[in-house]
Amino acid sequence: MILLVEDDVTIGRSLAQGLGAAGFSVRWLRGGAQVMEAVAGGEVNVVVLDVGLPDADGMELCQRLRAQGYGLPVLMLTARASLDDRLDGFAAGADDYLPKPFAFAELVARVKVLVKRAGERRPDPIVYGDLRIDGLMGEARWAGELLALEPKGLAVLCVLARARGAVVERGALIDAVWGEAEITDNALDVVVSGLRRRLAAGAPGVMVRTVRGAGLALDLIPLPV
Repeated sequence: MILLVEDDVTIGRSLAQGLGAAGFSVRWLRGGAQVMEAVAGGEVNVVVLDVGLPDADGMELCQRLRAQGYGLPVLMLTARASLDDRLDGFAAGADDYLPKPFAFAELVARVKVLVKRAGERRPDPIVYGDLRIDGLMGEARWAGELLALEPKGLAVLCVLARARGAVVERGALIDAVWGEAEITDNALDVVVSGLRRRLAAGAPGVMVRTVRGAGLALDLIPLPV
């Protein structure tokens, strides 16, 4: 998915529609407040980021992404076109820098390059509150402490964490964890039961909630400040 962060309604709508027509899945944000949360879900492949936002500085947002360990490609859009501005963008962690105005075809070409690069890099961790899951390393941490989870339990936790509190249907959860393997609902119940026991022991603030007739959701109790 392409995360487009652009406050100008005309430009944002045009870019979102154009990128969608080019075959990309696009989520458009008009400010920077939700960027970290959107990226934390683990489904963003590339960020197209306007530098001049009403509620945030694009340079600082890019620096925050890098500081928190996110390596996904970032393409900055800005009216600041001087060499010093471009160097500042790269120093902040941007992978590419496109001054406004620009040709849409050039933006699409650059995004395609970054999407390809994203497919070759290590997946970013999933961060949900104080829960951090590194799928490549096969580990989850709560407030920095490593959790002792079984592989299937970790896979279930990954899916629920990506949903960020939203209900995940049981069928969708089974498909995501077991793929095309033929399993019963009972197998999911066994894995979830084991996951709950291990979370209770190592991360009491993380709870897997059953929503009758709907599915499962992940609830977090924030750590005391």
